[in-house]
Amino acid sequence: IKCWVSRCLRCDKRKPLQNVALKKPTVQSSTSSPPFLSSKAVDGYKNGNIRGAGFSHTKEETNPWWRVDLLAVYKVNAVTIINRQDCCSERILGVEIRIGDSLDQSGNQNPRCGIIESLDGTPTYTFHCNEMEGRYINVFMPAPLRVLTLCEVEVFASLPGIAVLSSGICGSCLFLFV
Repeated sequence: IKCWVSRCLRCDKRKPLQNVALKKPTVQSSTSSPPFLSSKAVDGYKNGNIRGAGFSHTKEETNPWWRVDLLAVYKVNAVTIINRQDCCSERILGVEIRIGDSLDQSGNQNPRCGIIESLDGTPTYTFHCNEMEGRYINVFMPAPLRVLTLCEVEVFASLPGIAVLSSGICGSCLFLFV
């Protein structure tokens, strides 16, 4: 692939980053009831309405968490969380996104990529993780007696060793320029 520099970096090919979390193994600290399994957050179904039961849901507990195992170490460019949309949007406030290889304390001590510090009226939150490396992506709520619900978690990443010259977001699609 040929790249050249003029006023900006240009490449003759753009390759969209893949959602590497899609249908990967998941676990959560608890499950409120059978339809709200941890796997619902990586099933590709983004309608966060309870009638579709398209989201994960923990019981009310201290420090609830959810985790996806990417099955390999990736360089994570971005993590997108799609919140429940029919009610209870405030449940996601304070959630931390953690990325790493450790399962100590269920992975909730891995380095932090981002935190949802305010609700901006949108169900979608994207965090740019600057190629943090890790196998496990945790969504962790460090708070007493909370419920964690996730409609969808998307992880846009590449395997280590792939040369990345530049990355960015174009429209709603994340691209890797190689």
